[in-house]
Amino acid sequence: MATPNDYRAIARRTDRPMWIWAGCALTSVLLLFGVGIFVAITLLNRGDSGSEAELPDVWPSKPENALRPVSMPTGEMVAALTSETGAQVLCQAIPQQRWEEILGGRTLLEAGGSCHAVTAQLDVTAQMVPALPENTSRGVPTRTTVAGKLAVIATDLGGTSLGVELVEVAPHNGASPVLNVSVRGRTVKAPEAEGKAKALAEALIAGATPPGPQLPKIGEDGEIPPQQVEAGALKDKPLPVMSWLLCGELGRALGVPADKAKPTFFASCELNGVTADYSELSSTVKPTTTIAGLPAQVDGRGVFVRLTGDPDGQTLKFKGPGDLPALAEKMVPPLLGR
Repeated sequence: MATPNDYRAIARRTDRPMWIWAGCALTSVLLLFGVGIFVAITLLNRGDSGSEAELPDVWPSKPENALRPVSMPTGEMVAALTSETGAQVLCQAIPQQRWEEILGGRTLLEAGGSCHAVTAQLDVTAQMVPALPENTSRGVPTRTTVAGKLAVIATDLGGTSLGVELVEVAPHNGASPVLNVSVRGRTVKAPEAEGKAKALAEALIAGATPPGPQLPKIGEDGEIPPQQVEAGALKDKPLPVMSWLLCGELGRALGVPADKAKPTFFASCELNGVTADYSELSSTVKPTTTIAGLPAQVDGRGVFVRLTGDPDGQTLKFKGPGDLPALAEKMVPPLLGR
C-alpha cells in the first residue's frame, strides 16, 4: 500500500500535486465500496425472492413412509380408501417425472397420513379429506373449478391450499370425497403456488379416478347395499369393498347365506347377530392368545386380532354370540390373503 512518502516521490517525478494522487486513491476505495454494497443488495434480493433450501439428506422422513406397491382405485373409490392407502395412491397416481414437471425440479415423495412431496423450493401435501374447507389458516377460500369440479382455494405469501370435490356425497358419512392439495414454500414464499396447486390437482384427479364404479349409496347410519365380491385380502381395498369381503367370509364361517348380511360403509358387516369389522387405527390390543398366528385379545367384549406390529395399528374385531375365537380362526387367513 502506498505511503505518504511514496505520494511525495510520485508528485516530484510528475510535477503533479500530491493531493491529486491522494484523491485518486480515495476514489478507487469508494468505487470498490460501492460495488461491494451493490453485490450485497443483489444477493439479499435474490434471497428474498426464494433462495433454495437443501433437499433432506434422509428420505423418507420415517421408514414406514416409503412408497410401496399399491392397487390403484377406479371410478369414485379413491374417496373410500383408508388414509395411508390413499396417501400411497396419490403419490403414485402420476409418474415421478410428472411430479417434477409440475413442481419444477427434483421431487422426493413419501406417504404417511398424506402424500408428501418436497423439492428444493416447495413443500407439498395431497390427501383425501371429508369436506371442502369453510376457512383455512390462509383465510376464507374462494370458490372456483378444477377439472370441471367444484373447488375452493386460499392463497397467501406462504402458499396455496386447494380443495376439489371429486364426489358429491353428504358430509360426515365416512367418505373422503375432497382432494386437498397444499403448496407452500420451504424458504420465504412458494413461487407460482396457485398455478402449481391447480396443475397438480388436475393431474392427480386424472390419475386416481379412471373410469370405474361409483360409491354405493350410503344410508343415514352408514349402511350400504349388499354386494357379492370375489374373495380376497382386505389390504388397500376401498372401505365398502372391505365390508363386502367381511360379509362373504362371515357367511362362509357361519355356514349361512350372506345375502342377509348388513354391510356398512365403514369396513364392517353384521350377519346373524355377529359383527366383524376392520379398523386402521384402534385402541391398544393387549394379547391374551393368538388367532391365525397373530397376537389377539379375547375378553368379554369380543375378539381383537392385531394385524401389524403396531399395538395401536390395524385390527380385526369380532363381536356377538357363539365361539368367536373359532370364527376368527376361519375368517382371518383369507382376509389377509393367505
